[in-house]
This record gives sequence, structure tokens and C-alpha cells, in this order.
Amino acid sequence: MSSVAMPAPPASGSNVWRSQAASILGVELRKNFITKRGFWIYLLALAPAAIVWIHSIVVLKQGHSHGLEKDTEVMAGIFQMFFLRPAVYFGCVGIFTYLFRGEVVERTLHYYFLAPVKREVLVAGKYLAGLITASFFFCGSIALTFMGMYAHFPAHELRAFLIDGPGIGQFFAYIGITALACMAYGALFVWLGIRYKNPIIPAVSLLFWESANILLPTWLKKFSILYYLRSLTPVEPGYSGAAALFGGVADPVSAPVAVLSLVVISAALIFLAAKDLRTSEISYSSD
Repeated sequence: MSSVAMPAPPASGSNVWRSQAASILGVELRKNFITKRGFWIYLLALAPAAIVWIHSIVVLKQGHSHGLEKDTEVMAGIFQMFFLRPAVYFGCVGIFTYLFRGEVVERTLHYYFLAPVKREVLVAGKYLAGLITASFFFCGSIALTFMGMYAHFPAHELRAFLIDGPGIGQFFAYIGITALACMAYGALFVWLGIRYKNPIIPAVSLLFWESANILLPTWLKKFSILYYLRSLTPVEPGYSGAAALFGGVADPVSAPVAVLSLVVISAALIFLAAKDLRTSEISYSSD
């Protein structure tokens, strides 16, 4: 990136910020979607969908199915054990930490700093670009996985499940929770990418904290993003024994409280990111 061309300032200050944020958003979206660096993120997002569709094709050929209820539990297990933990988490690490650390590595951040744009607007534009990118891949992946999970069932069973039953509600719940996960984890990793020269170390440390959430007392669970996400899940996986730990969350909060908490956490983290960026200085020599 040789330069950052900002639009001519309109009369209103708020219009200037919106125009600048939109300009940054466009630049960042092109960089996020068209990159060889993101190839592993594409694979991470598409892996469960590919596996589930292969399963459906095999079932169609064999003519043997476990039934809608069993596959619904399997879908819930895939969502909780794969999407909410390694997939969305590490996908957001790759997308959001690189928004600013990538500029430092490529020695291009100074172009943004030289442009007449507030640091808060820069954070907002980059964060929105990362959020759109992450949501596109992971919400798209959960949609493909959901469709693949039930593709082998007869049309009348699907109609009863989707239209007359809970299917459509579960579908949109999975997509909404995935988008909220991208929002909250994205805000966390934008901040870490600005705050630390090597954000991978704190990101891995936080993964252990998030994973330990299932073993913590209720009052400590509330200091975890995963707790609020798991409170929203529409189906509990039908596991038993030790595996039941990965199922529904104990003492979940209500859906409005969970959503509001995730929004507040995300806003606070973006505020911290903007605050740290205001006082940060570029130093390419040590990166």
C-alpha cells in the first residue's frame, strides 16, 4: 500500500469521520478478502461444512440415517466444540490481530498515521472490515454446515423440522451467535494487536482461560466471552459423562443479558484499542 487516499472533507465533522471510516473500510476489505495469508482461515471455516456434506452424500447413497433428533445433537456438538472454540477463536486471531500488527510488519502503518484521520476512526474502520470478513466466512460456514447436516433427509421431514418445528429458529440462532462471537473476539484481538508486539502469546493464554470456563464457579464464568455465547446456544449436545462438560452451560444468563453483555464487552475493548492507538508510536526497527 503506497498511500491512503482520504476523501475531501465535507462541511460536517461527523460526515468527515463517516466518510473516512468508509474509505478505510473499503481499503481493508480488499486486503482481507484478497490475500494468500488468509488461506488457512478459509480452510478453517470450510472444513466442518465439507465434512458434513460428505457425510450427507454417504448417507444418501447408503440410505441409512440416525434421525433428525440425533443429527440435531451432532450439529449442536459441532457448533459448541468446533465453531465456538478453535474455529472462530483462531480465525479472529488471524484476521483481527493482523489489522494493525500486519501494517507494522509490512511497514505501512505510517501511511495511515500521516493521513488526516483520527485514530478512533482508523480503529473503527479496520474493526468493521475485520468483522465483515470474519462474519462472512464463519456465518457462511455455519449456514453451509447446517444445510449439509440435514440435506439427506426427505423433503416432508425437512419441512416439518424447519417450518413447523424449531429448525429455522436454530438456524438463525447459530448464525447470530457466530456473528456475536466474531464481534466480541474481534474486538479483543484488535486491542491485543495494538497493545502487544506479539499478540499471539496473550491470545493463547486467553484461550486456556476461555476453555477452562466450563470448570469455573459461576461468578468467574462471567469474566469469559464464551460463557455468554454458550448461554445463547439453542440446543444442548446429547453427551454424557465427561463429554457433557462441552454441552449446555450451567446457570446461563438470559438471552437479552447475554447479548447486551457481549455488546458492552466489545465496545469496551474497542475503546481500549482506540485509547492505546492514540498514544502509540511507530517503530519498525524492533518488529
